[in-house]
Amino acid sequence: MGFLKRMMAAVGVGGARVDARVQNPAVRVGESVRGVVVVEGGSVEQRIERLNLGLATRYKKDDAFVTHTLFSQPVVPGFTLQPGERREFPFELPVPTGTPLTLRGTAVWLVTDADIVGAADPGDSDQLQILPSREMETLIEAAGRLGFSLAGSEVEYHHGRIVQELSFRPPYGKSRINELEMVMFPASGGGLDVLLEVDRRATGLASLFTSEFEQRGRWHLPAALLAGGPDAVARELGARVQALA
Repeated sequence: MGFLKRMMAAVGVGGARVDARVQNPAVRVGESVRGVVVVEGGSVEQRIERLNLGLATRYKKDDAFVTHTLFSQPVVPGFTLQPGERREFPFELPVPTGTPLTLRGTAVWLVTDADIVGAADPGDSDQLQILPSREMETLIEAAGRLGFSLAGSEVEYHHGRIVQELSFRPPYGKSRINELEMVMFPASGGGLDVLLEVDRRATGLASLFTSEFEQRGRWHLPAALLAGGPDAVARELGARVQALA
């Protein structure tokens, strides 16, 4: 009977169960997801080499979507789990800059997996709501001050990194502008670096990482201007949009 139980646990039947319970599923970029990983033993003793937590998303490639792990890291060292035993492990997982915002068209989730000797991974996943950092939120609100409404987003993979492009609908009656697009990056010295373009549907902003990025699409938004709030940023954004229209 013991041998049969071990064989069944090896394929996930009667084996350990892993459940990540998130305390704050809505979290800003730069903050941390907090919660508890609950591990419950099955019908046999099992050796858990490590528990891993990470974030994942999907990006568009050609006409399909590819699941991409943003990062994964061990949060619990190895231990032996007895039959029927229950153990809980609190965790705090930073949400790094560059994590896509969960807007229409974009999803981000917490991935939990366990490395178990001789057994299937009883992994778990939990949807998260990734909110913009305060600086990103100020820029998005500034666009709203000008009458632009956030319509959606698209995640792409370029030059070894995930890039999220935000699309904004123009205010009613602005016939010269079909669409406003932004890509936001935290600047090394504070503030934001922004790729900004008007009605560039053919190629998308995410490809602008070379000379065109430097010459036309780049806007450094200093921390001092962001500290002035959405109205101050809106004045500068409006001038730049007008120049690109």
